[in-house]
This record gives sequence, structure tokens and C-alpha cells, in this order.
Amino acid sequence: MIRKFEDITVINNKDLYDKVSAYGDALIDEATANGALAEQDADNEYTREIGRVGVMCADYESAYMTFEYLKFKSPLVIGIQKGRATRSLKRREAAEMLDI
Repeated sequence: MIRKFEDITVINNKDLYDKVSAYGDALIDEATANGALAEQDADNEYTREIGRVGVMCADYESAYMTFEYLKFKSPLVIGIQKGRATRSLKRREAAEMLDI
């Protein structure tokens, strides 16, 4: 394994983030191919380096990037909507049936 970015501890710009992130992805691919990630709690040079790089990337993402939260409907909401549709109920009628 060839280590890179050993002299940095903080990522402070997008260009460096992109390079370190690509390095982390390459490490994961290499470790997977070599079987270094075969065990769930593996502790080896790959897992330690992936962890170090991952923490730096996560810190940069927390400080400088914004992400939209995934939006999804809960199974309960989907079930209520389907029930309303099949019974042709208005929201108020469904709420009364559900005692809410």
C-alpha cells in the first residue's frame, strides 16, 4: 500500500478534498481486492488509513458542504394515503377514523 497525504491533518479546500476522497476510494478498492476488509472488525494498515482519510473528509464535509436530507414517506403514511384513495375519503374523514 502506498500512503499519500501523510503530511496533512486537515482538508481546507475543494481541490484537496477531491484528491483525498479519490485516494480513499482507491484504498477501499485495493483493500477489498486484497481481502483486507474481509473480516468485520479488521484492524490493519488499510483500515487505519481508510479511517484517517475518512475522518478528514467527514470533517471537511461537515464544515464546508451542505447536503439535502433524503425525503421519504413512512410506511404508515403510505398506507393511510392508499386507504384514503381506495375508500375515496377526505383527509378529515380519515383523521376521524384514525382518531387523530
